[in-house]
Amino acid sequence: MAPAPLSLNELNAKAAHYEWNPSIKLKYWLRAAETIHHEGMVYLRDGDLAQAYIVLQRYSMLVVNNLTKHPEAKDPAYKGALRPIVKRIPAIVNTLELLKPQLDASYNAWQQLQARRRAQIDVERETRRSPPSSRSRHQPVDDTISWRYVSPAQVLDVNDHQDLAVDLAKKEMDRRRRKAGIWDIRSSKGETHGSTGSRSVDDDNDLRRQMEATRRKLDDTQPYGNFDSSDSRSKEGEGQYISSSYSYPSISKSKDFRYEPPAPPLPRREAQQPPRPPKERFNYARARTPSPPRRVKLPPPLPGKEPFPSSETFVNDAPPLPPKRAESPKEKRVTFTPVAKLENGDNLRSVFLPGTLRDTFMDLAQENTRKGLEMCGILCGTPVNNALFITCLLIPEQKCTSDTCETENESAMLDYCITKDLLIIGWIHTHPTQTCFMSSRDLHTQAGYQVMMPESIAIVCSPRFEPSWGIFRLTNPPGLPHILQCDHNDTFHQHSIDRIYTDASYPGGHVFESGAMEFDVHDLRPKH
Repeated sequence: MAPAPLSLNELNAKAAHYEWNPSIKLKYWLRAAETIHHEGMVYLRDGDLAQAYIVLQRYSMLVVNNLTKHPEAKDPAYKGALRPIVKRIPAIVNTLELLKPQLDASYNAWQQLQARRRAQIDVERETRRSPPSSRSRHQPVDDTISWRYVSPAQVLDVNDHQDLAVDLAKKEMDRRRRKAGIWDIRSSKGETHGSTGSRSVDDDNDLRRQMEATRRKLDDTQPYGNFDSSDSRSKEGEGQYISSSYSYPSISKSKDFRYEPPAPPLPRREAQQPPRPPKERFNYARARTPSPPRRVKLPPPLPGKEPFPSSETFVNDAPPLPPKRAESPKEKRVTFTPVAKLENGDNLRSVFLPGTLRDTFMDLAQENTRKGLEMCGILCGTPVNNALFITCLLIPEQKCTSDTCETENESAMLDYCITKDLLIIGWIHTHPTQTCFMSSRDLHTQAGYQVMMPESIAIVCSPRFEPSWGIFRLTNPPGLPHILQCDHNDTFHQHSIDRIYTDASYPGGHVFESGAMEFDVHDLRPKH
């Protein structure tokens, strides 16, 4: 049974639950806004309307209430990046309004169902029957797995099914790549625009088309479906409803074909039913041999579906149907439960990290390491089945020193992520002359990643010391709130609390390493 849906008031409260600090540079907030917008569109595409509503509502709150009032919002360097983020708001608001009736109807339907269950429990108690298990089992244990408004999901423990999680993610990403290939062909034919400016306009048009698709979807007689798009900029507007019964027509056609041969005799049998009394004469006299076999063979095809399993001919024909029916469980939605929580009790989706990514990054950073300069990379990926999979190591333009590395040309980095349908899940950087730890500068950088995506991670590589690497996140509380309230501007400074950050690797953390995962590398630095 699916967990209980949340009311609109509860969904709005969740959307408003985020930390805002104007002292964090606007470039980090713009990155966070792009990330949550992308995440909201992924939820919408997957049919998880409740999560889509929460994330898109949070996006609208962040942009309208905070980003437009940020101290750097009027800086010419950020106006161009802020403009398309603000332009999305009307379409996002329209989407939210279209989702509200569906969410409200589902919540009311759940309440009515619970009322009937309580009444049934009362009746069973009066008749001294064993009452059903407690209603508490139907309450949402994890909001990320709560009522999805689509076909029920099979909930699995990610720790016990790591290989399955990676395998399913591979299949889903292959499907998205195949779909993206179609869009690449269309783009080469001039059906999409290449410039950033034209894409920002097309983005709004695509969203409007998606709103129309959403409206049609919500008005459809079947309430569940997917918005199947793979690119949040060039493909969001092409949402398509995918019926859960898509494969059934082929099965019914095969049945019709299989039973067509016996079908024609049926009218003859009905036409010959009047002479049935003479049937005994024919049996005794055995005068007409062809007719009795027809009459004996005609009845079996109809009632004979039950006795036929003992027949070799029917058994040979039967297998084609069971396999098709057996495929449906494979297509059933799967979701993986989180294995770790924040210190405040909130769940953290599991993050899967390719096992060879660190070595690849260190090879790219070799020249900087030899010079004693830091270097950073961005960890990008995609959500699949309530887990996050890092699929791309992005090397941004950056300014590197012996103690810091600062990303530059954020718009190019964000544009690449949007084009490739990637979420920013964290970052990786080197400490060529220092041990493996999170410096005060690193903590403030990590806050910019983690403020809107709590699963965001920081990987530190220290090739000259042991341990030579670590995977970290800020604690919450006390780490993230403390850093967000810290107003020190100097590069290195002390913080007054302990346990600001913690190990994020499993066990204990939410990050799994997998040797079976592949990933791409893209270098945005000039002359690379």
